[in-house]
Amino acid sequence: MYGIRDSVYPGGPVPDEYKISVNDQLYIQVIADDPQNAVFLNLIQPDRAGSTGDTELITYIVDENGDIYFLLLGKIHVEGMTVKEVRKLLQGKVDQYLDNTAVFVKLVGRNITVLGEVDRPGQHAMVKNRLSIFEAIGTAGDVTDWANFKEVTLIRETPEGKLITHVDLLSPDLINSPYYYILPNDVLYVKMDKKIRGEKNLAPFSGIFLALSIISTALLIANLFVK
Repeated sequence: MYGIRDSVYPGGPVPDEYKISVNDQLYIQVIADDPQNAVFLNLIQPDRAGSTGDTELITYIVDENGDIYFLLLGKIHVEGMTVKEVRKLLQGKVDQYLDNTAVFVKLVGRNITVLGEVDRPGQHAMVKNRLSIFEAIGTAGDVTDWANFKEVTLIRETPEGKLITHVDLLSPDLINSPYYYILPNDVLYVKMDKKIRGEKNLAPFSGIFLALSIISTALLIANLFVK
């Protein structure tokens, strides 16, 4: 009607709930009818939960064995569990000590890394529980005129190890891909294209700058594998 060709694609696969892994940070708060009754189960008192900017002081960090140490409850294995599963597990343990409580669990410090041909390369916070690959690139200020839309590398932590795959942002099939949604700790690297979009031209010594850019980005990615 308006000279625009519309295309409607069926909803893609909904990503599985994120499974907790080593070095994740969990904010856990036990809420009771009388806050004083739950003080011994909380890192800080409820009325001071928003008074500190140091996340590590109010969160539990999953250690190299996949465990957290939850005050009175001791060591609890949480690696490979969803946030809901951790909440249910902790609720059952807390119920052994207190009645009429609610356990609140939240994954904090969720970040993604976007490198290469984007305006603001680096680490960025996940602003939503379900973030598409386009929204992830948007957190880095969008791609540059030199970006290769058809060759985006995605690095993802899996139980089997680091998965490396290549994504074509221009393919309609991306909607149905398991990589359409980004997970915490994912790394995106947008490669440089040989063709320049827009009216910008490369400077006389662009070859040198390009080589330096590729080397520095390669070092950043390589650093991910030595953790």
